[in-house]
Amino acid sequence: MKDMIQSVIITQEAYNGMFRYVIEFANPNRPYRFWREVIGWLVGTVDEETITVIKAIPMTSGSSIFVEISDYTIIPKIAEEAEKLNTVIVGWFHSHPSFGFFLSSVDIRTQRYQQSLFDDAIALVCDPTKISTIELGIHGYQVYMEHIRGREYRELDISVDMKELYPEKLSGLLAEVGILTSYSDVIAYEDLAELYALEGISPPHLAMTKIGELLASEKNALPNLKAEYVILQPLQRKKEGYIQIKISNSGEGIAFVVDVALPPTYDYKLISMYPRRIIDQLNYESTVIETFKIKPTKEGEIFLPSLSIYYRTIDQSKYQVHVQGKTVKVVK
Repeated sequence: MKDMIQSVIITQEAYNGMFRYVIEFANPNRPYRFWREVIGWLVGTVDEETITVIKAIPMTSGSSIFVEISDYTIIPKIAEEAEKLNTVIVGWFHSHPSFGFFLSSVDIRTQRYQQSLFDDAIALVCDPTKISTIELGIHGYQVYMEHIRGREYRELDISVDMKELYPEKLSGLLAEVGILTSYSDVIAYEDLAELYALEGISPPHLAMTKIGELLASEKNALPNLKAEYVILQPLQRKKEGYIQIKISNSGEGIAFVVDVALPPTYDYKLISMYPRRIIDQLNYESTVIETFKIKPTKEGEIFLPSLSIYYRTIDQSKYQVHVQGKTVKVVK
């Protein structure tokens, strides 16, 4: 049986790269309500039970409390970048600015998929507001692929290959972009719950609690979902290509169990293993993009069918949002 990963060593370059990207979207000079989670890939080496992260490659930002890898078509490019450094893809990182270290249900789903692609894949969670002389601000995880242990995931031992104290390193990274205020000046941990209440923000783990434990703003506000097809690259006849469904919530409520499925048609063959996707929750000012692989059966024009996306609100009321059909051109 293959040994499981137990420890992670993060090089100074990778540490700097992750936090430069994190603080770009969540820093003391930026109003808290505009903080955003970020996500990216990790490349490095694997030596038995230890992974060394050589470089962090930024990818995209999300909402205040949500971000997800929605497009895996970039993997060949990441693998090419890794090969240049004599490394391999070793996982992904994302930030939880101000609400700590854990894997949400969406994170667990993402990490389970990562480990299905790369056996040794790890997930790193970054929170610069928690950095101290003994806290490096990054925790690492792997999930259990089989639900036999009573837990979804386990934590890994993390160390950083640098001599500088973590707060000094963070101050230096902030100073690079002209930020002299510290996180402690704008966030008091004991007041964090009040800060969430003022901003109407719900950390992901609160969304799964009992209704009585949610903020009044979360109970009463309604989500406002909009969705559309997105085609990033031209489609070719009898060649695999990608279409995306972009789903955004511009309302102030939370949409739960967002259910989207791409129906089959005679105009294309659906290649994606999972044509139906369930998004656990979509919070306000959030956007997710679901990517589907298809193979057009003809050239000229094909029609992407209209579809309905179903979701629920906090009181279990059911709603739906309609996606208009779209005619797209298929080339030879």
